[in-house]
Amino acid sequence: MHELPKLYAKADMAARWGVSRQVVKNWETRHEDFPKPVMWVGNGTMPLYLEQDVMEYEKRRRLK
Repeated sequence: MHELPKLYAKADMAARWGVSRQVVKNWETRHEDFPKPVMWVGNGTMPLYLEQDVMEYEKRRRLK
């Protein structure tokens, strides 16, 4: 059985960091080092991000 990587939506990041989804969207717009999506679901409307990229970003930004 293949183990798939854990993926995060922006709502997952918001919950993880204790902020609103709008704050996450603002960070995506303002921070050049915000993680890049690795795939899109929901007919291309929802970006998903690798857990490792999310964890590296939060470490750089001291979010956790």
